[in-house]
Amino acid sequence: MKLAGKHCLVTGANSGLGLAVSKKLAGMGANTILVCRSRAKGEAALQEIKRETPDASLELMTCDLSSMKSIRSFLDEFRSRHSKLDVLFNNAAVMKQKRTLTEDGFEMMFQVNYLAPFILMNSLLDLLRNGSEPLVIGNARPEYKIRLDMDDLQFEKRYKMYGSFFQTKLCLLFACLELAHRPESDGVAVTMLDPGPFKSNLVRDVPLAGWFKNLFSVSVDKAADNILHHITSDDVMDKNGKVFKEKQDWPLSEYWQDAKVREPLWAKTQSIVSSVLDPPA
Repeated sequence: MKLAGKHCLVTGANSGLGLAVSKKLAGMGANTILVCRSRAKGEAALQEIKRETPDASLELMTCDLSSMKSIRSFLDEFRSRHSKLDVLFNNAAVMKQKRTLTEDGFEMMFQVNYLAPFILMNSLLDLLRNGSEPLVIGNARPEYKIRLDMDDLQFEKRYKMYGSFFQTKLCLLFACLELAHRPESDGVAVTMLDPGPFKSNLVRDVPLAGWFKNLFSVSVDKAADNILHHITSDDVMDKNGKVFKEKQDWPLSEYWQDAKVREPLWAKTQSIVSSVLDPPA
């Protein structure tokens, strides 16, 4: 798929994998929409891309995914500017050493890593359907052994930084697989992608563990190449409802395909989302 003229949205685009992917998208002619929490950091990222690709088509938009008010404002602004979207890369994520609540009262990782991308991909579906070979990518591939506790999705009973982080990513995986098979996403490919281990500042709250992880990880540029491999594929719709590790199709586990987990999680999430985005008058 050629990217010239395509509208590609990347969350968490001011650093790390988000910035690396944004650079590559811009270099290939895409209209790249950088979604960043901080306008100052977003401006710095935009200028960095401009230095490498002076004629890049770039747009900076701010959105704090830990704030439902900010998400609502972002969606309203985006819809006022755009009538279509071709690629949505839900890249932004946080990892917290201690359980932390957002201003909305949700556990931080649950909101940023799961609720926010759930909202974005569902709220922008109509614009994606207007796109050319539209693609939604969720970032990460949880291990097969991880299971959800449907009665403790926000880790009130038990919180472990890495375990809780990957449970939020498992929630996103279930949501991507469910959306891929729902009629409202017809014509939109929805997939989950593990770009491979790469040097990241995601673990900045745990410096020693982060240093050790980064010691054995590849450059973020290589991980970004794996993302671009799927975005530029000539068979985008063949990726619908699939999970990938780097460039390889990763078999779906029996648990991931379990409708008795996926459908209740979807319904529960919809109820949560509707209560904060469309509260009763």
